[in-house]
Amino acid sequence: MVLWRYWMLREFKTRYAGSVLGLAWAFVLPLATLAIFYVLFGLVLAVRVPGMNVGNGYLLHLLAGLAVWLPFADAVGRGVGCLAAYEDFLRKQPMPPEILPSVAVGGSLLVMAIGYALLLVLSVTQGLPVRATWVWLPVLVLAQIALTLGVTLFLSMAHFLWRDVGSFVAFALQLWFYLTPIVYPLAQVPERFHAWFLLNPLACLVLALEGAVMGLAMPTGTLPALAVWVLLLAGGGWWFFRSMKSALGEAL
Repeated sequence: MVLWRYWMLREFKTRYAGSVLGLAWAFVLPLATLAIFYVLFGLVLAVRVPGMNVGNGYLLHLLAGLAVWLPFADAVGRGVGCLAAYEDFLRKQPMPPEILPSVAVGGSLLVMAIGYALLLVLSVTQGLPVRATWVWLPVLVLAQIALTLGVTLFLSMAHFLWRDVGSFVAFALQLWFYLTPIVYPLAQVPERFHAWFLLNPLACLVLALEGAVMGLAMPTGTLPALAVWVLLLAGGGWWFFRSMKSALGEAL
């Protein structure tokens, strides 16, 4: 517990507390990404979200997707190589290796909090009602953290054992982004393909968030699929990490 607190504090200082610009980056990243995609897809290509009767419906849809995607991609991008990067440190200072990928996930929580807060504030200011389904937001936040941690645990250990994994992850994240309904609403995809999105855990999470906050319809089975994905990825990632710790110890 002491080591975990030390690494969390170290991560926060490294990313946010080193300078005013470092702290501002946590706000600039989601806002800049949101602005770029909104101008390109919302204004230039004039993408609209069927079923939303507010003027900036696409902006809210985009923000819901980025609130899920940005912290996930940030945690995975930094966490995949954490064991390999601190291999020498682990030799000199034995500690539970789970701390390193956990800190990578913890370091993305501020971006997640900003994304969710912006989504709720903009939803209200754009005239959407405060829905009873908002009570499910803490559950979705916990699901997102558990899912992200499971994937990060799995990939960090896989990259330590097979160093080519890191190169594959960079490509996979780019592909995963466009396979998730973030820059395009699911309603613009032919309905016969909607069931395929249930095979994408982040798509399930984005659709559940849009349903809870904006009242958009979800494909049948979205919430059960999300629950299954959280159990599989969180539990499977933890199991793989723990089962491979012996190989990690031999390498160190």
